[in-house]
Amino acid sequence: MTKQTFIGLEAIVQNRELTLSILFSSLIFLVPALVHQQFLTGPIINALLILSFIYLGQSKAFFLALIPSSVALANGLLPVALAPMLPFIMISNCLYIAVFARFYQSKSKLGQNLLTVLLAASLKSLFLFLVAKLIMEGLLVAPLSTRIASMMSWPQMWTALVGGTLALLLQKNLEKIYVSKR
Repeated sequence: MTKQTFIGLEAIVQNRELTLSILFSSLIFLVPALVHQQFLTGPIINALLILSFIYLGQSKAFFLALIPSSVALANGLLPVALAPMLPFIMISNCLYIAVFARFYQSKSKLGQNLLTVLLAASLKSLFLFLVAKLIMEGLLVAPLSTRIASMMSWPQMWTALVGGTLALLLQKNLEKIYVSKR
């Protein structure tokens, strides 16, 4: 392989990574800004977080995990009462990615990675529920803190499960398309 060929291949790889970075960051920013339904936004964001890990790596996915909750709060998707939860939502997104990254197997069967999604979604929602229950109860009145704890439990689990499953299905189909066009 000549030096010129190597430089050309390096440019293609860098261009692909830049393109995917722009695509994922744009979508992660725009979805919570434009879609104001949590049961649509949540799965889409969680799918984008998993796909960003798969295609860009863990550190870039961690960075992207900080964006959606800030945009959701700024655009009214996240109620103002949940503002104290913002850093914990960001941490939970990173936890979701980290757990998925730890157990993800790129060459495995879909079922094995679905178990990874289940584990990551469970730990994310458990973390958010515990934070909401323990911290928010000290900051807010009982009816509001109970409602926040409820919002941070099964809805988070559902959106993370659906999003992770969607990401794996998209990845599998993208690989089929990519491999068949070679």
